[in-house]
Amino acid sequence: MVIIERYIAQKHRKPVRLLLEQIGWAIQYVNAGVLTLDTLDAQPLNARIYIATQEDHLVGWIAVEFREWNRLAQVQGLAVDPTLHRQGIATQLIEQAEQFMQERGARGIYVDTPVSNQRGRKFYEAVGYKQDYVMTEYYEEGLDGVTYIKFF
Repeated sequence: MVIIERYIAQKHRKPVRLLLEQIGWAIQYVNAGVLTLDTLDAQPLNARIYIATQEDHLVGWIAVEFREWNRLAQVQGLAVDPTLHRQGIATQLIEQAEQFMQERGARGIYVDTPVSNQRGRKFYEAVGYKQDYVMTEYYEEGLDGVTYIKFF
């Protein structure tokens, strides 16, 4: 059984780092990801981080941040243990994040992902996100990015 709970930096920072390394994130993205989580964790009114655990092991996480200026939430990161894909963990995480952001007053939520991330793109479409636009050379490796959005 998967349990969704709030992120606690002292408890979850190391397991998040290990999961990102397991997934194959480059070290600069692992470091940036952990720093982003710590920064968002310090903003409880405008950001939320949820982690998924199974048998006391961290198996996924999501971070979202509310943008006051446009009343949209942005998914800052979403990761699930690759050995547990297609078991509904990412869906549970994103639904929890969406619920918090709706309660916060967001009118929608969006996420940026590399155009080459076919698995992620299919997932976002499956949970109701629509492709909004493509950003040429959005990522530092020269990769194009694509934004998906869902209005509540």
